[in-house]
Amino acid sequence: KAPDADRRRIIQTVINAVFEANGGVGFFQDLAVLGAVYGFADCIVRPGERLNTRLQQPSPGRSVQKEDAAASHASILSAASAIALDLVEAPRALPILEEQDYRMIRYYIQHFYQARNEAPDRPSRSRPPRQAAVTEILGPTAWQRYEDGRRIAQGLNPLGYVPVVHIQNIAQPYFYEGISDAEQLIGLQDELNARLSDRASRITMQAFKMYLAKGIEGMADKPVSPGRMWCTDNQQASIEEFGGDRSCPSENLHITEIRDAMDKISGVTPVVAGVLKNKLGNLTSGVALKMTFMGMLTRNARKQYTYGRGLGQIAQMILDILDRAGVFATTLQERQIEVRFPNPLPEDMTERLQEALLKKNLGLPQQKILEELGYDLT
Repeated sequence: KAPDADRRRIIQTVINAVFEANGGVGFFQDLAVLGAVYGFADCIVRPGERLNTRLQQPSPGRSVQKEDAAASHASILSAASAIALDLVEAPRALPILEEQDYRMIRYYIQHFYQARNEAPDRPSRSRPPRQAAVTEILGPTAWQRYEDGRRIAQGLNPLGYVPVVHIQNIAQPYFYEGISDAEQLIGLQDELNARLSDRASRITMQAFKMYLAKGIEGMADKPVSPGRMWCTDNQQASIEEFGGDRSCPSENLHITEIRDAMDKISGVTPVVAGVLKNKLGNLTSGVALKMTFMGMLTRNARKQYTYGRGLGQIAQMILDILDRAGVFATTLQERQIEVRFPNPLPEDMTERLQEALLKKNLGLPQQKILEELGYDLT
């Protein structure tokens, strides 16, 4: 949100360089998957060894502002690319929150097992590779790292805050964890699997028709095949047919209701998932599409708020680190970030242009109208 257009473009390229260095689109996909499965995702912003050395120097940011103006854009992008964005899986995370405010992280601990490339003393195919239990503690003023209970590294944190950005998948008040997309479907999925397994067992047992012959001699030696006739003089003889895949309306209804409940809870309609149960007709207007995909669009908008706010905090932390290290100086106003998501629905450009003409006739500034259309004339 920098007031100057040139500064906005430069800041945008710096932020893009950091995300591209950490996987680009793959980083955002990993972030979305972790959030959807666990309900939240944490990202540690690590300055890297190069910037960490500059951050250790006393007050580097203010003394190098003249140097910052003369620095080449390529060197700024190179320094920014050294910043690492480390996504933390929920099972390894242990945040220590403030007692009075659950939204504030006081210390951040992660514990996990890391595979080692060391060769074992006695090589064996059945022996798994060696693993080390790693524990990392991040605080506002210092950090420590342990392996197998032994401290191997420590240092000061010159930032003055815990460099962790917490993103809830869907906001859940008064809880650190957000609402997971997968967890709330586990019970229904288990029920659906049980019903489908019962159906598979029933089909296996009853897929072939069977016959019970009474009063017919030598029935065991007579094969069952088309066009075969069995004869007997016993007037009490009978052949009863049983088995076969018979219709079970209650079972089909139960499976359908489970699937409908899963669609309702997940917010993903069958149309969005690619399953067209009924004919939809011609959905040519934007209003018809919005009404059809209302549940999915509402859920998407809630996620856009939480993930957009988290990505903005990551970008702010990146700019703050570069400013403190004296690499790229920015003001507090220039570090205000707004994340914009494109409209998931297809837009008719003709309708947008007609709306722009109406706004122009009402006297709205032409610059404002062009900005709404996506044109940047600065």
